[in-house]
Order: sequence, then structure tokens, then C-alpha cells
Amino acid sequence: MITRYFTAADYHPPALLRRTNQTDEAFVGGAWRPTSAIGEWMIGNDDFVDEITVAEARAFAPAAFS
Repeated sequence: MITRYFTAADYHPPALLRRTNQTDEAFVGGAWRPTSAIGEWMIGNDDFVDEITVAEARAFAPAAFS
């Protein structure tokens, strides 16, 4: 299973996103919740999403990995 990580600047505060086997989630309020932001970004409709590395994701939101 390959997990891709992203940040989303249009969340307040900015959120960590992940895509796992076509399941897209945002880490907000201390929990992973469904999001459509990655799919929107992939078709060009969301300029606020940026793909990041696993190391960057761990630094951005350490609580998401505990």
C-alpha cells in the first residue's frame, strides 16, 4: 500500500491530507476525516493542495502518526 501525503492551505489551520488506496482523508481536529480536496487538486480545481514527502508530513503533523 502506497500512501501519498499533501498539505491543504485552504483549511484553517492548514491540514495534512493523505491518499491511501484511493481513500482521501484530512487530519483535522486530531482525527482523520474524509476529504475531496485531493481529487479536486488532481483534476485541477484546487490550487491550495501541495504534495509532500513522508518526512515532511511527519514534521508537519506529528500527531497524525501517533
